[in-house]
Amino acid sequence: MADSICERVRSGSFEVVGRLDPPRNGNLSQLVALAASWKGKIGSVLVTDNASARLGGSALLTAERLGREGIEPILTVSCRDGNRIALGSTVLGAVAASLRTLLCVSGDHPAFGDHQDAKPVYDMDSVQLIAMVRNMEQGRDASGNELEPLPRFCLAAAACASADPLAPQLSKARKKVRAGVDIFVTLPVFRVDQLEPFLNGLGEISVKVIAGVLLPRYEEVVSYKDGSIPGTFIPHDLVEQWRAMDPGAFSSASADHVKRLVADLRSWGKVAGVCISAPGREDEILGIL
Repeated sequence: MADSICERVRSGSFEVVGRLDPPRNGNLSQLVALAASWKGKIGSVLVTDNASARLGGSALLTAERLGREGIEPILTVSCRDGNRIALGSTVLGAVAASLRTLLCVSGDHPAFGDHQDAKPVYDMDSVQLIAMVRNMEQGRDASGNELEPLPRFCLAAAACASADPLAPQLSKARKKVRAGVDIFVTLPVFRVDQLEPFLNGLGEISVKVIAGVLLPRYEEVVSYKDGSIPGTFIPHDLVEQWRAMDPGAFSSASADHVKRLVADLRSWGKVAGVCISAPGREDEILGIL
């Protein structure tokens, strides 16, 4: 796992991650070209797995293609869409594809997505998934059956730093640490102070934290209410300020806001990096940096 994101953040490097959603048309050429244009500015690319419970292309195949192009991918593995057999198979596929960084998530419920009649699996949650991967590294699958020990992964997990109440998130974060997680990636925050209670609550836990930031779409802001974007809480005054703008002014103002936020997080010194999400606005990410 030479020069992985885990090694970089442990060495004190400020990591910049860009999120990309596998396309719905099966054609990866545009996604690969965009990711390639980020080289030198972004250290790794987070490949989502049917993000927000919406149908997308194969996360595993997309991550494998990026890896072949010399772009470091972070493969998202979601518990929502597969049981422990399917999840174990995905982990084995990641080994075969030379992928060494996984983001283990439970996954948003289908009620939030575009297939609301789909049945969620949730045979495991993200804590159990992390533990399963660590056991597979030691030569045991989820049922205790022997297998050839796997190479060690860099494991990331999600955390909702702005949750209210925060205590359940802190409790689950500690369980993820005990299970073997290396890095936390928070769901998007919009101000530095949204991270303070979570970081303080972690206390002496040495796991590095990467702050999620979001460049939202105008439609998301217009229709926003607490809970409408799972795990993401936009400050009400910011929502009202953006809603008062026309789409063009909003586009400029929101990009400027995220640019300042990334700079503030970098200078703050309490997080190991940022993960920038900009669904539908991915071509604006370089300008933010």
